[in-house]
Amino acid sequence: MKIEGKMKKVLAAVVVISLGLPTAAFADESTTASPKPKAAINQTYKAALEKWKADSQAAQSAFKAAMADYLAKAKANAAARKSANDAFKSAVEAARTAYKSAISAATTAEAKTAADNARKAAVAAATAARDAAIKAIAALPTKPVKPAELPKPAKPTA
Repeated sequence: MKIEGKMKKVLAAVVVISLGLPTAAFADESTTASPKPKAAINQTYKAALEKWKADSQAAQSAFKAAMADYLAKAKANAAARKSANDAFKSAVEAARTAYKSAISAATTAEAKTAADNARKAAVAAATAARDAAIKAIAALPTKPVKPAELPKPAKPTA
């Protein structure tokens, strides 16, 4: 009977040990992070890729809008400058024409001097008017900078 008693104790110890091992082994596996399935990794990549595309398109659209605004302001600025310069040229041409007719009609030196002084005064007035018109033109804003390309998400390797 001594053998049977020892066997029962050994058998009981084996049963306890075998029942205890699997729970310990399963407990370790449950706390270890399992790798994501390939489909989940691809979904994450696709979502990141869509966000990258949307962000890139939004930045490009904002740049195009800012550039269109800048070009419109530059065009208006150039038109205003051209208008001021055209007015100046016509005023100077009118002063030159008046001077020529006054010189051809003048018989005395005083009349010629008066015509020359009138021409100089008309050119000075036209210059002052042009300078004032150019100063009144709004300054151009800084030219928009093309947005830097955003880094594309890395494709998963797993």
